Amino acid sequence: MREQFLEMLISLLENGFSLQESLAVMQRNQQFSWEILQCFTSGLAKGASFSECFYQAGFSLAETTQVQLADIHGNIVVTLKNILNTMQILRKQKKELSKVASYPLLLFLFVLALLFAMRFFLLPSLLQSGMIETSHWSIWLIAYGPFIMVGFILIILCLLVAGWWYAKQQTVIDRGVFLAGLPFIGFLYKMYQTSYFALEWGKMFKQGLEARQILGFMESVNPHSLVASLARELNDALSKGNSLAKELESYPFLLPEFSLIILQGEVKGKLGEELLLYSQLLTKRIVEKIEGWIQWIQPLVFLFVAVLIMAIYIAMFLPMYENVGGIMK
Repeated sequence: MREQFLEMLISLLENGFSLQESLAVMQRNQQFSWEILQCFTSGLAKGASFSECFYQAGFSLAETTQVQLADIHGNIVVTLKNILNTMQILRKQKKELSKVASYPLLLFLFVLALLFAMRFFLLPSLLQSGMIETSHWSIWLIAYGPFIMVGFILIILCLLVAGWWYAKQQTVIDRGVFLAGLPFIGFLYKMYQTSYFALEWGKMFKQGLEARQILGFMESVNPHSLVASLARELNDALSKGNSLAKELESYPFLLPEFSLIILQGEVKGKLGEELLLYSQLLTKRIVEKIEGWIQWIQPLVFLFVAVLIMAIYIAMFLPMYENVGGIMK
C-alpha cells in the first residue's frame, strides 16, 4: 500500500498538484489506505511537517530522514522517487530470495526430520536386530547428528540475537562501524551508506551550498539518525580546521573513494554532479551484488542438503554392508 501511495503522490505532484490537493484527490479516489491518508491529513492540519507525517504513516527512519533533507534542498519529488525505487528493488529482491530459498529450506527441514526419525525409530530397531555393532562410528553419527545440527542452528540464532542486542546498545556512529565490520553484509552496508550520503550531499552541493551549510542542515534532522550524528562530528572537526575529505576517511562505514571524490570535486568545482553520478553507480553495484548472491544461495543449499543425504545413507548402510561382508567371509 505504501508503494501505491507514493506512486500516486509522485504522479500528482509532477502534474502540478500541491501536497494538500494531492491528498484530497487520493481521499476521493478511495483506493488507498485510509490510515496513511489520515496520518498526512490530520498531521498537516495540526501543523506537523511533511517528514513528521511521513514517519507517522509507517515509513522507516531512513526514509523519513531523506524527506527531512528534501524539505531543505527542495527536491521532494526526486527524493520520493528514490524512496519508491528503493522500496521496489527491496520487494523484488525479497521475492527472488524467498523463491530461491523456499524449496531448499523445505528440503533441509525434511532431511532434519528424517535424521530424527532415524535416531528414534530406525536406530533402536537396528541395534536390537544385531545387524550393526554398537561401537561403529556411524551409530554415533545417527545418534548425535540431529542434535548437533539443531545445536548449530541455535548457536547461529543466539549469535544473531546477541549481535542485534549489542548494536542496539551502541551510539549511532558506533553501530555503523559495527555493521560495516560484519562479514559479507559489511561491504554492502558501506556501499549503501556511501550511496546515500553521496546522493543527499550531491543534491545540496549542486544547489551551491557549502559544506558547513550542508552539515548544519543535516544536524537539524532526526537526532537519532546516522545523518545527524555524523554531521555533528564533522562540524566539530571542521571547526578545528580539519579537512572534510580527511575526516571522512576515519569512518569505516563509508567507502575510501568517497573522501577522494570530495577532495577532487572541491578542486574541480563540480562536486554535486560527481557525487550524484557516484551514488547512481553505487546503487547499481549494490543491486548487482545482491542479485549475484541470491543466485548462489540455491546451489549452495542444495549442495549442503545433498551432502547430508549422502551422509545419512553412508551412516545407515555402511555398517550393514560391513556386517554382511564379515558373514560372507
